[in-house]
Amino acid sequence: MSQAKVDKYKKEKKNRAKIMKRQRIKKYVTVFVVAVLLGGLLGIPIGKKAYKMSVEKANANRMVSALEYDTWFRHYWVENYSDLYAGAALATEGDAEAESDTVNEELDEENTPEGETSGDATTSEESAE
Repeated sequence: MSQAKVDKYKKEKKNRAKIMKRQRIKKYVTVFVVAVLLGGLLGIPIGKKAYKMSVEKANANRMVSALEYDTWFRHYWVENYSDLYAGAALATEGDAEAESDTVNEELDEENTPEGETSGDATTSEESAE
């Protein structure tokens, strides 16, 4: 062996503990970084999906009170449909009955021939011919 090789060997032997320690630290850091990256690449999408499924399951089993539904519906109606019916009068039960009576009377007047108060309209037409 040449003197340079001998000196190199002695230097390596002297610092072998430090070198081994550095190699172990590099190995552990590399494994840790790879594990974090792999965990992030796999864990985040799986975790999001599991969370979404648990929220959907919780919402599916959730009971809604009548008051809560009524409040939601009123807000929904105001936000989406109230402008379509702004200014329109709402019919009440009494108004609806009075209107239907008026409509029925108008229909009766249209179907009754002039001069007759009762009877079949076809008989008057036949007699006119």
